[in-house]
Amino acid sequence: MESLTKRILAIVLIAIIGTGVGVGAWFFLGQEASIPWETPGVTGIPSDRWIKVGVLNDIGEIQGDHAWEGTWLAAYNINMAGGIDVNGTIYYIAVIAEDTDEAAPQLDVTKGVAAAQKIISVDGARYLVGGFRTEALKSYIEVVMDNKKLFFGTGAATDSFCENVVDSYSRYKYFFRTNPHNSSAMGKQIIYFMVYMAFFGIPLQAYIQGIGADPSDPYYGCGAPFAKDSLNITKIAILREDLDWTIPFSAAIQDNMPYPPSNVLEIAYPITATSEDFTTYINQIQAFGAQICIPIISGQGGIKMTTAYADIEPNFQLLGVDVQSQTSEYWTDTLGACAYEIYSHGFAGLNGTNATPLTQPYYDQYWDVFGHAPLYTGTGSYDSVYLLADAIDTTNSFNEAALITYLESFNRTNPRINTSVTVRNFAFTHRDEGFAGAHDVVADYPFGTIAYGQWQPVANTTLGKQVCLPTGEGTPFAAYSIYPNSLVTGSLLLPPWGITGLVGL
Repeated sequence: MESLTKRILAIVLIAIIGTGVGVGAWFFLGQEASIPWETPGVTGIPSDRWIKVGVLNDIGEIQGDHAWEGTWLAAYNINMAGGIDVNGTIYYIAVIAEDTDEAAPQLDVTKGVAAAQKIISVDGARYLVGGFRTEALKSYIEVVMDNKKLFFGTGAATDSFCENVVDSYSRYKYFFRTNPHNSSAMGKQIIYFMVYMAFFGIPLQAYIQGIGADPSDPYYGCGAPFAKDSLNITKIAILREDLDWTIPFSAAIQDNMPYPPSNVLEIAYPITATSEDFTTYINQIQAFGAQICIPIISGQGGIKMTTAYADIEPNFQLLGVDVQSQTSEYWTDTLGACAYEIYSHGFAGLNGTNATPLTQPYYDQYWDVFGHAPLYTGTGSYDSVYLLADAIDTTNSFNEAALITYLESFNRTNPRINTSVTVRNFAFTHRDEGFAGAHDVVADYPFGTIAYGQWQPVANTTLGKQVCLPTGEGTPFAAYSIYPNSLVTGSLLLPPWGITGLVGL
């Protein structure tokens, strides 16, 4: 939803134009809101000692706001620690943000292009973080590459951004993705998780919930995994935004899951879909007989989906990607409708997971400063600023070629260990590896690993909690585990209304 601040500022800017103030028209076309330069934690620093980092994202929406918060917080910590010494001069991180409006349902890519032009040509940012929606980033990344600026991608998952680095290295070598995984890698990890859940995790939990249950309970009499009367996951559904990033994600799932096409229902919905549309989608999935529905959603559709799910109480488990479910406010935003949803938490940091020694301190500070938990765009931006600071500090230089060479040195055999807040071994793919892309965060534990959370009701209250679920370590499906049980903070809980396929359901 477009913020009131954006709309008011747009009206003000139109009025200014009408009075004849001589400002470039491209600015107003693309820039409804911005955040001016700040040097978090320090004041009075002359601009010639600023390391100028700009955020390009949808300011006023959660993805952009968290990107700004993560950038600001990293700058604050680095500045408070004394800044960065380059050739005997102390420099401090200065941050600014320009609004790309890329989360808007009716996307206007000229706004992102204008924001990129302004942040470089007017604001003077030298290094950039951000990006969220593929269709927008594809346009404004060209402005950044034209200007040969280092850009840390912290939101868009589409494979093509890092494939560009391979296909046209001299032009796109300035782009590095720190968060999230590319769509194909996320698809692979969710496939592993799905295999474990479909053939062991869900059947086992159904058995556990059915032990000692009343015969009226939907899980009563469910056998243990592999027993003849065990839950048998035979059909799945994919409910995805009809956007570029979801296409390879969905294809990876369908190509690698052990189900024939007739047992997979795919619904690609427009991001303008209404609440009534989602009621229809949930009913379609229920009628199809799916036991698991895999959402692939980055925007407002998540709230509409979970609301319809709770109203209908269909006999399937939600398990997939719902970006808004990562937020700590999601229980309140959905009025508890998100209960039992299993979601990819990304590299965002879940309370108590301790993926690295930095995770919990980061999580706690983020909550203390901003009053909520970080979204993956915030975490990626935070890590990116630290990565940039480390590169400048180590090379003792602002030279882009030297910084790129240094960043490229972190590979599978030479990772940065426990320096990211969520990735134990942080490394980038390299164009010489023969993989599809370069300058992409390396996937799979102990490199970049997605955490899987579940929203669960807190007994005897109206509150909800987020827990990090196991992914198979210590089970017959340990080969599919995507992270160790040491990160786990809770166990699976199935919806009390049951799942299609149980005995007597």
